[in-house]
Amino acid sequence: MTNSIPYDQLARTIKAEYLDSFILEGGSAIKFAVPVDEGARPGLISQLKLSASSLGYLAADVDARHTRVHMMQELFFKVAEQIDWRFLARQVVEKLVRDSGYRTPQRGNGSLLAEISEESGLDPILIRSEVYRKLNDQVFRHRGLAKDFRVAMVQLCLAELSGGDDGKNTAEVLTDWLTGRNRRIGAVKPYSIFNTISRTNARYLFQSLVCWIKFAGYAGLLVLLDISRLTLGRNAHDGYIYYTRAMVLDAYEVLRKFIDGIDLVPGCLIVVLPDIEFLNADHPRGFGAYQALMYRIVDEVRDRQLVNPMSSLVRISGDA
Repeated sequence: MTNSIPYDQLARTIKAEYLDSFILEGGSAIKFAVPVDEGARPGLISQLKLSASSLGYLAADVDARHTRVHMMQELFFKVAEQIDWRFLARQVVEKLVRDSGYRTPQRGNGSLLAEISEESGLDPILIRSEVYRKLNDQVFRHRGLAKDFRVAMVQLCLAELSGGDDGKNTAEVLTDWLTGRNRRIGAVKPYSIFNTISRTNARYLFQSLVCWIKFAGYAGLLVLLDISRLTLGRNAHDGYIYYTRAMVLDAYEVLRKFIDGIDLVPGCLIVVLPDIEFLNADHPRGFGAYQALMYRIVDEVRDRQLVNPMSSLVRISGDA
């Protein structure tokens, strides 16, 4: 019988060894947790999300049934949908305001600039000038952020600072671009953004997103990626996405690039949950079909009885 560990044991290990310390301190990792029975999948996801929330992380779910995970831009869009972009922008603005020595107000529904002005008793023009300078120095010149992402975040912060209908409209246009709801480049050209989000730049934007989350004061990002759909051999016509073999290989290439570039996303933990058939090297859709991925995660040495929860690939069971 395949040796495995209960999902709750793996969840505790990930919390203690990764979320509590390594990822929090700027590390990054990608782990493959393969359920040997389906009871393990929801249990692990639930416990990891609970741990992430308690430790100050943002968490995002991506399911290959609903998201075309073989396309990096679609994966980015799905994660971006689960981010409160306006809240992050406000967090950053308030951080810059505090760094300038001003007091931040209680959360209200009006203009953030007017609220800060009233709270501090200073002219809003003075406050606006100081915030603009800090946005330029700490956001627009932040080399950890891709150029288009930098521009979008500056505009989002300015929109949050100004408030009103104009600020709301700006935030809506930019979040539509970030989440793929509106892919027409003409919508964001007025904000000096001239590129659509595609497979050529989506990975850089994902890296920027993780950096931005940490800059806003969060511990990092947890991504739970369910790829059990990839090993489905025939189209079930059940309303979910069906992956051809070519699409499966593209998805494995996306994962391979995540593994090789994981050091470029400090503060990020990606947990991939395949189907058990993923481990069948002879299966036409298993990891053996793409050896560049298989050799990066396969167990080179494996104890017959004990499971190493720190390895890249771990088999989990539903026994809690």
